[in-house]
Formats: sequence, C-alpha cells, structure tokens
Amino acid sequence: MILPVLLAGGGGTRLWPLSRQDRPKQFLRLNGEHSLLQQTALRFRHAGCLAPLVICSAEHRFMVAQQLLEIDMCASAIILEPEGKNTAPAAALAALWALQHHAEASLFFAPADHAIANFELLTDKLGELEGAAQQHLVLFGITPSEPQTGFGYIRKGKRFASSADCTEGLYRVAGFTEKPDRATAEDYLKQGQYYWNSGMLLAGCGVFIRQFQEHRPQLLAKVRSAATFSSDLDFTRVDEHAWQLLDGDSLDYALLERSEQLLLCPLPLQWFDLGSFAQLYQYHSRDEHDNLVLGSAVCADSRGNLIAADEQHLVATLGISDTVIVHSGDTILVAAKDHLEKMPELVAKVAEEHPQQRRYHRQTFRPWGHYEVLNEGDGYKVKRIVLQAQARLSLQAHQHRSEHWVVVSGEVLVQVEQQEHRLSSGQSIYIQAQQRHRLTNVGNRAAIIIEVQSGDYLGEDDIIRFDDDYGR
Repeated sequence: MILPVLLAGGGGTRLWPLSRQDRPKQFLRLNGEHSLLQQTALRFRHAGCLAPLVICSAEHRFMVAQQLLEIDMCASAIILEPEGKNTAPAAALAALWALQHHAEASLFFAPADHAIANFELLTDKLGELEGAAQQHLVLFGITPSEPQTGFGYIRKGKRFASSADCTEGLYRVAGFTEKPDRATAEDYLKQGQYYWNSGMLLAGCGVFIRQFQEHRPQLLAKVRSAATFSSDLDFTRVDEHAWQLLDGDSLDYALLERSEQLLLCPLPLQWFDLGSFAQLYQYHSRDEHDNLVLGSAVCADSRGNLIAADEQHLVATLGISDTVIVHSGDTILVAAKDHLEKMPELVAKVAEEHPQQRRYHRQTFRPWGHYEVLNEGDGYKVKRIVLQAQARLSLQAHQHRSEHWVVVSGEVLVQVEQQEHRLSSGQSIYIQAQQRHRLTNVGNRAAIIIEVQSGDYLGEDDIIRFDDDYGR
C-alpha cells in the first residue's frame, strides 16, 4: 500500500500578486484546467494508491476541500496546521497519523505545487520500489536539462547493491547542494552525477519514524505532543498549543541531510517547479515575438514579455520588452525580467506598506462556496457569491450594514426573521441591519448571487451567528 501525502502548506512570494497568503500557488491554475494541488492529487488516482492524505494550513481548509470535490476525489484525511512550520513537522505529523491508520503503508511525500508532464514514469516504478522503501528513504532526482540556480541538487553515489531485483536503478546519495551559483550549476550539468531535488520521497511508515527518532528526537517528541488528532467536519485538527511550541524546519535539513539510509532514484521526468515568473515564462509556449500571454492582451512592438491578466481585464502594451506585467484583482505588478530574483524583497515591502494586497486574493473561500469583492467604496461593497448546491450560510445578523441580494442563477431560499422567500434568477430581496437572515441553495447546482452591502462599517467581523452548519 502506498499512501500519497500531499504537502500543501506553502505560501510562496515569487508569484505575487497571482499567489497571495490566502491563496498560494498550489491552488492556482497555472498550466491548465486544474490547480497544481488538483494535478498532484490526480496523479495518484490510477496508480493503485490509497486516497491521499493532505497537510495544509487551517486557513486554506475550505479551498482544499472544494478543489478535491471539484475533481471528485476524497482524501484519507485533511490535516490542518494551525501555523506553517515548514515540511519537517508536517511530514512527521503525516507519518504519525499513518501509523494509527495505515501502519503498513509506504508514504509518498509529494509537494502539491509542482507540474509534472510524464509522472507515469514514476508510478510505473512505485510497486518495484516498495521493498527498498521499507528500509530506506527513497528520493527522486530529476535529470537536469539546464544549469538551474533556483533548485537544490542531489549528488549520485555508488549503485545500491542488493539481492532484490527491484533495486535496479537505485543509488546511494553522496551529498546535497542547495541552489548553487551559475558556474557551479553548469559544472554539475557537465559532470552528469547531479540531479534536481524534486522534493518527492518514498519511505515505509516505520522506517521514516525510526529515522526521525534517530536524528531529530526532540522535534519528533514535540510533534507527538501535537498529534492528538480530533475531527472537525471533513478535517482533522491537532493540538494548537503544542503545535505553536514547535520549531519550524525543512525536511531536507532536519532529516534527509543527516540520514545514512538514503537512496536516489534518478528519473527523466518533465518536472517544473513553477515557483517564479521566470520559470512560468520558460514553461509555457510563447508567440512569434517571444511574449507569453496568460489571459487577454494586445501587444504592439513588444517582445519577450510575460503578461498575465484576470479574465475581466485587458492589458495592452506598446514598445515594451523583457517585462513582467501582472494584473490580479486589486493589484498590478510591473517588473523587469532581469530583476525577478528580488521579488521577495518587493513582497516584503508590500506586506509592510499594503498588508491587504499581500494577504488577500480577490476570491475568499468558505465551507459553503466562495465570494469575491467586485467593487467597494465609502459606505458600500459589492460581492459575487457562489453558493454550492444544497449548501447554506449561517443564520446571522449584522449590526452596521444592510444587504440587497439579487439572484443571478439558481434557486435559493431566503429566511428573514420568521419569514421565508423562495427566489430564482432575476429576483431580489432587501435585508435591513440587525435582521436575522439565512441564505440556502435549494437547487442541484451552484447558485450565483450579487450582494450589495451598505452601511457605516462593512468589515467581515460585523457578523453575529445564531446557528451554523460548520460550527463557526
């Protein structure tokens, strides 16, 4: 048995403003109809694996659940991190959960934010590798195609000798290098003994925990203290106080660079990190003037640009070269391509001066669906609400704002105080401040509602819940 563990807790900065703290890149559709998280989950659907175990931030739980629902996939569990502590505590937490539920399984740790075009090369070998994974931690190295300076590298050691036939193509690990400079990366490419570190790992549940116990016993003990798993709707929670006491660390530094039980499986995967605009530009095909356009753009006398825009917006360029232009919600980024390595510095400055634009994406996910703010100003706010089939909001009231709901599509039931109103496309209702109200989708497809708020305070914390299906 192989239990895929999807590590979905990242919150990168290099793709801002497409990627924000409340919607990082693993939830974005950067290379097709599915998000990177959905693509990662789908890779294991036909690989004879157990349903995936997802580790994510508690803040992103509804987005994870919604995206898995969209691809008709159930998770073995969705474990919520109260706070991001990097990949080592997350991986240890997954192993402790697996020890309780699938102790004989091999764990396949997979970052949920990578693109892989030919993953079948790996899935075809998983059955063969399970034997080796009962005693070793098997890493997957990607045959490098260029001297990348933004990736970590694994150096291939001697061939792993074993009486088992399944170990063909496995090697000892001779060392790690994290993000070398250009000259070093070029030398690695010539040597042919270095592979990109994909972040993917296969290991038996038992050997993984034993290695953690040997090399980071204090960290493992703290994770054990937090691993008092409890259920919350479709989610699994841990002890929040114990988790806060943990020190964050990456799995590479905490365990892999200390272990002597490592094996390397080199594979010529078409693997892309998509962790920066430079990598996104290299990944996608471009027009005859070397422009990459994601969304709608009109380019005149422009060359070598990356342009990304929301569906509702058009970007037009004239006489622009080697520039990144991104329009996402309430923010526009304009950056020279040769300055992209400084994106973390820019994002830190944005977070300090404009924290809302760093943190919040246009869409906000809730357990019942999602909403996006279309427009707002002094005393008003306009939202587009998407309410999933048979879902309903809490019974609630607002102290400072009134709301006008217009049904765009679907059929809904609106409760205002003790009265109920059944509304369909084109109908509307007005709800005064302090009135108890509830919105329910009584149809079998998502309903779309336009909400116009008016009042002297329109913050999301102006809500009193009297009854809620989701325990909020």
